Amino acid sequence: MQKKTFTFKLSENGYYELLKYMPYFRKVHLFGIIGVFLISTVFFLYWNHEFQESANTSSPVMFAFILQVMFPALLAFGLSLVVHFLLYLYFRFRIHVFLKKSAHRLKEKYQPANDEEYVIVFDQDQNAFLLGNRQHRIGQNLKVVSTSRHLLFYDGDGKSQEKFYIPKDGDIEHEENVAYMTDYLKKTSGIKYEEKGKSPS
Repeated sequence: MQKKTFTFKLSENGYYELLKYMPYFRKVHLFGIIGVFLISTVFFLYWNHEFQESANTSSPVMFAFILQVMFPALLAFGLSLVVHFLLYLYFRFRIHVFLKKSAHRLKEKYQPANDEEYVIVFDQDQNAFLLGNRQHRIGQNLKVVSTSRHLLFYDGDGKSQEKFYIPKDGDIEHEENVAYMTDYLKKTSGIKYEEKGKSPS
């Protein structure tokens, strides 16, 4: 029977990454970006129409095309680009604040009493992870995301899917266990393994 034990301090940064790369929130982020693009497109079409109407006045022939078509379109595009940029920044800010608050709540929820270290045991015979003092078992349909700082684990679907993380940094034994775990996850069929090169923003 082979077991690997991971002992570490829970952190808000770990939970931030865990939520950031959670499949549900990645879909939310994608739909948000699409929504921002659609809103800015609507503004462009509206302003372009209004500016075209305003420019539709008598003018010399050589300037008619520029005044009636190009300039209003460029002005509308510029304004809609500003709106797009501001909406995108606002959307990113709201997502960031939400993830920070959620990460704090998760850390408080799962932080062991007296600020003790959190323990995760991987039982290779059962092909399952046992989490915390209560040894909550996870290991059915795992999706794993590897970042520069953490291994992120997701089990199930939707917003309420079970999730946990393991930091990559630690003492020599911990890092050896992480290396073993990473190699095992890559080779095990039935586990979706994905690598991300960036740390949280």
